[in-house]
Amino acid sequence: MGKVLVVDDDRSIRVLLKSILVRDQHDVVECADGLSAFKIATEEQPELVLLDLMLPDCNGLEVLADFKNNSNLEPIPVIVLTGSSDRESRLKALSSGAVDFISKPFLPEEVLLRVNTQLKLHNLIKSLRVAIDSLQNDVLAAGRIQTALVPISPPPELSVAWTYLPSYRVGGDIFDIIRIDETRFFVYLADMSGHGVNAAMLSVMVHRFIEDYKNSIEDSGFDLKDFMIELDRNFRFEKFNLFFTIVSAVIDFKRRIIHFSNAGHPSPLVANSEKCKVLSEEKEGLIGMDMIDGKVCELQLSEGDRFIMYTDGFTEATNETGEMLGEEKLKSIIQGCHGKSLSETIDSLNSEFRDFCGSVRSEDDISVMIIEM
Repeated sequence: MGKVLVVDDDRSIRVLLKSILVRDQHDVVECADGLSAFKIATEEQPELVLLDLMLPDCNGLEVLADFKNNSNLEPIPVIVLTGSSDRESRLKALSSGAVDFISKPFLPEEVLLRVNTQLKLHNLIKSLRVAIDSLQNDVLAAGRIQTALVPISPPPELSVAWTYLPSYRVGGDIFDIIRIDETRFFVYLADMSGHGVNAAMLSVMVHRFIEDYKNSIEDSGFDLKDFMIELDRNFRFEKFNLFFTIVSAVIDFKRRIIHFSNAGHPSPLVANSEKCKVLSEEKEGLIGMDMIDGKVCELQLSEGDRFIMYTDGFTEATNETGEMLGEEKLKSIIQGCHGKSLSETIDSLNSEFRDFCGSVRSEDDISVMIIEM
């Protein structure tokens, strides 16, 4: 059943408690003073302690405090033994970390009921802690895998920079830059629904799908419309119980032409010396919902123009007052960075984001990618 430490200077009480507990198949160790209690608890690691508050060498509350100040002994539940009229000591013990009390004289049925209840709770808490530790390890592993999907550095031919701030809950943002030919790159930014391991694993699967699709991407005949339709066909909601949004684009950096397709994602921005505007045209539904026709938009840019893709983790972030950062704030930051380098712009985005959020931790991944012609 469980190992119980009985701490009481009265030998007759110890014998009686041991007899009650052993009959219920508990393993019992005992001692008569506070110093021995701490030593035996450290060595034996009992699952429960029955602690008398009147000990020859110290007050039982001092022993209780020593237990609760020790990281190894703190999780062990302590039931205090008190006189039937000692109400003040009972309250003090409960406020100091004791889980229950038994008044002397006691009935065997009461002892077993209180002991078994606390042992069940203790074992449940231990199981929950093991499960939480395991889950945290899974989440950390998922986060490391997800981070590994993000490019390490940009290709030298393309003027591009990004910020990627993973959520503490593990989200599902992924992006990549893939060469098509000497003058064109395929770029995408996707955001999986939800958080945690499932979202991270879906992001791995999407990344793998696009990796496998590279043969056609690297072919000069790559068709963005066909890619979006094929992506939607392979990631239907009924199969994965998750959906995702994505902006994908073909960047011709020599001709300064961008073809892009948007499936349920925040609309990209275009910024120049005069303004920062939203490209909201031809936005389609979510990937996974059989809503994709593969609509592709063409954008002709000038030298110095910037094309910005981002996930809603940036604009939907909130501060201490519950205020949302919003699209207008993002546009203002981008516009205010005209004339700055891409790296300086990314630094400004990160700084403004941190200043806005303050102590509030982001529940979603934060991704912003800027491509300059």
